[in-house]
Amino acid sequence: MRRAAWPLALALAAPTAARAGDGERAVSFGLGAATYATPGEDMDETLTPTAGAAIAATYERGIGDEVSVRADLTVAGYLGGGAAASALGTVGLVYRIDILKYVPYVEVGVGGLAVAGGPWSLGVEPALRLGGGVDVLRGRDRSWGVTAAMTSFASATTTLAIGVRATWRWGYF
Repeated sequence: MRRAAWPLALALAAPTAARAGDGERAVSFGLGAATYATPGEDMDETLTPTAGAAIAATYERGIGDEVSVRADLTVAGYLGGGAAASALGTVGLVYRIDILKYVPYVEVGVGGLAVAGGPWSLGVEPALRLGGGVDVLRGRDRSWGVTAAMTSFASATTTLAIGVRATWRWGYF
């Protein structure tokens, strides 16, 4: 009887196949610095950059071990060339390279960039977001990280945001 119990005990103790990202959900909140560049009014060849602060909220849903669908909203305020604001909403994909505690990732998304103030008149432009970062796992359900993203498209505005974020995850089993 004891001999029969050993294989059963080993089978129950053996690790099961994990689905690291499939069905996993996450929400992140971030703070950071932001800047934008837009062609100057006098000469189209010159750029007039200015700096500000940004806050961001992100929702992700895993569709595989390394890939997630992502929706995010970033709101930024700028000073310098006159008070200005932007709101960027995108949906896209994230690809993660899971390396134990440190998890680098790249992201791509499409959406809209609403701008007002400063050099802009109130309006919405199409946007392409390219970004990436590194998350530092603090457990299976939470992490923090650094992130950077650039937004531009067939428009006159380019934005760049660099910051830190905190993430909470659930639904990973």
